[in-house]
Amino acid sequence: MPSAPTPLPVAGTPEFLALQQAVKGRYSIERELGRGGMGVVFLARDVALDRHVAIKLLPPDLAERADLRALFLREARTAAKLSHPHIVPIHAVEEHGHLVFFVMTFVDGDTLGARVRRAGPLAPGEVTRIIQEVAWALGHAHAHGVVHRDVKPDNILLERGTGRALVTDFGIAHVVQSRDPARTTGGPVGTPQYMSPEQAHGDDVDGRSDLYSLGVTAYFAATGHLPFHASGAHALMLQHAEEPAPPVERDAPRLPPAFAATVNRLLAKAPTDRFDSADALAAAIGDARSTLGVVPSPVRRYVQVAEQIGGEIAMLTTTAAGSVIAFEVMKMLEGDFMGIATALEWVLAATLLGIAGTRAVQLVGDTRKLIRDGYRHDALRAAIVIADREHDLERAGDAPPHALPRTWITALGGLALSALGFYFADKVNRYGLDMVGWIVGVTTPAITVRRVWRDLRAGKAGTFWNRLMEGRLGRGLFAIAGRTVRDAPMIPSAEPTAVVLARATEDLYHALPAEHRRRLGDMPKVIAGLEADAAVLRQLDGADPARLRRDLLALSAPGADAPALCDIQETA
Repeated sequence: MPSAPTPLPVAGTPEFLALQQAVKGRYSIERELGRGGMGVVFLARDVALDRHVAIKLLPPDLAERADLRALFLREARTAAKLSHPHIVPIHAVEEHGHLVFFVMTFVDGDTLGARVRRAGPLAPGEVTRIIQEVAWALGHAHAHGVVHRDVKPDNILLERGTGRALVTDFGIAHVVQSRDPARTTGGPVGTPQYMSPEQAHGDDVDGRSDLYSLGVTAYFAATGHLPFHASGAHALMLQHAEEPAPPVERDAPRLPPAFAATVNRLLAKAPTDRFDSADALAAAIGDARSTLGVVPSPVRRYVQVAEQIGGEIAMLTTTAAGSVIAFEVMKMLEGDFMGIATALEWVLAATLLGIAGTRAVQLVGDTRKLIRDGYRHDALRAAIVIADREHDLERAGDAPPHALPRTWITALGGLALSALGFYFADKVNRYGLDMVGWIVGVTTPAITVRRVWRDLRAGKAGTFWNRLMEGRLGRGLFAIAGRTVRDAPMIPSAEPTAVVLARATEDLYHALPAEHRRRLGDMPKVIAGLEADAAVLRQLDGADPARLRRDLLALSAPGADAPALCDIQETA
């Protein structure tokens, strides 16, 4: 099991001082980010480029050995050649005296391991996305002859804002565990909790060993715990080598069945029973995700930011309205002494509405940036549909039975508490209760709106706000923001054609008058069934999309000859 984090040493540690002396003039060491068996990581600022970087220092006991120093430099320089959106870039690999370190991009975010330990299992859609992004990274590394050997949640960074997954520490495990001369050749390399059977046996490994470790990582991210538990490293390695892993769907029933089957296949004991490559794994996960759809990182970040800004605007405007009502009531009861109450009323309302307006302008700016990146309102609508599907899947069979009544109770309770506050403000003029009453009366409506906003989202992901952004509000926002954006590219959809057509059909269905929708009552089920069938076809071994299209054309035009069908297909 992951151990609890240890307190970070202060800036005066010997490693800190020695490293700062070695890199002075180029990097300014700010603080220590963490340490472990793989070394010590420091946050530093690149003086010339004025940007943050992370510097990883090899443990001193390894740096003292010439063979391990050479091995570390070779592994790090090999990893530095990898250039991929989901791999943390290495900028420099250096040695100064007894110090050996490499400089890499600083990723502002958290590790997957820390995220799960703090917040619990991830949503099914998020798990599938992260594992696919890691599979892409591993596929790139394996194609360049680099095997990670230590794939685990703590070596996967999640970028703040976008949620993008980045893999770090390629090849470092091989160096660190080579400190034991008995294991320099043929010994187990990796972390016992995530070690593949062939690693546990000390056999030679290839990319399929990384896939097993990624399967354990996916199991941990989806369930919040590991598939195997033991008191010691040897017992853990024995379990990985000999005991079958429990099916992931047993502890994560909301996972899409196709993705659950993918994770179970990754945990196969024999490498030949897993996927042949990380690229094949990524393709399989893509098929599993196709039933939900794929949300590009910029659009996913925009949805999150827009939801947050929408909640803040609602809270600020409600507070402004509540303060105006409170001051008006106070003026009726107490009078407006020298216009002070009116002045305070206008100042407070203007300040709150000004802040709300500033956040609205920021939302327009974020919308302009999204448009410049090539995404329009259709991309936002698609992201909202996918979010709703993921939410439905996550809560399947586990929806709160009284979500809406609870929301009404929250709203009525907030109004009652606000009224009680105003009562104390008017009737009780001692012990400072009148001031407390005014504060409660003004702030409670804002807090209530924020809570109701959250409850509305709990019923279906972003129900209230997403419906606004899907409809006229969202279209108007994109129209306003798009007026000042010229020559913005259009990003074609990366989703399977069946998914795009299904969503378009759903849009047309919901655009019909209610009477026509009643006549086509089974249409949504038919669309979902066809989309699921398309996903199954894509998962068939050896399925060739071109051949499937040709066969479908042949079924619809049995009299046509094969060359003609090929010409039609190429034209399409």
